[in-house]
Amino acid sequence: MNPQVIAAIGPAAALILVTLCYAAACWIWPFKACRKCGGDGRRRSPSGRAFRLCRRCDGTGRRLRAGRWIYNQLSRRRREAR
Repeated sequence: MNPQVIAAIGPAAALILVTLCYAAACWIWPFKACRKCGGDGRRRSPSGRAFRLCRRCDGTGRRLRAGRWIYNQLSRRRREAR
């Protein structure tokens, strides 16, 4: 084999492997911890005395991963197209 072909296959194979691992992670763990509240579901009020529910995650502490959101959107469009 040509060394240039081998050098081109390496990064392509690594990119495919990373993509497949991320897709598997989105399938197994569709949610991640909310970055705004740190997964607690609550944040301190501006005065610093009381707690309020996180507006970004609605107090659950979890957010849908970007890859899973894209998958859900594509599935919904495919289902509505039938």
